Amino acid sequence: MRAEHGIPRGAISTYQRIARHVGRLRGARAVGNALATNPFPIIIPCHRAIRTDLTVGGYQGGIKMKRTLLQMEGIDFNETGHVTTKDFVY
Repeated sequence: MRAEHGIPRGAISTYQRIARHVGRLRGARAVGNALATNPFPIIIPCHRAIRTDLTVGGYQGGIKMKRTLLQMEGIDFNETGHVTTKDFVY
């Protein structure tokens, strides 16, 4: 969760990039599972992690809420629901 906390407002990362950053080359699913149990979503902004295919993935508050939070931070989406922003962390 510390790696997720390091993603600044207006930027995103993927579950896979976060996993690689923490030394788990094949740990994308583990990252997603850890973020799904995040007890502090305001402090640890787990909405900033998306799937490698550039779709939003899951979120405790629902996919619509995750997309809304990302859009409020300036993350853009195309008509198919994929993130168009390329400002990735890690």
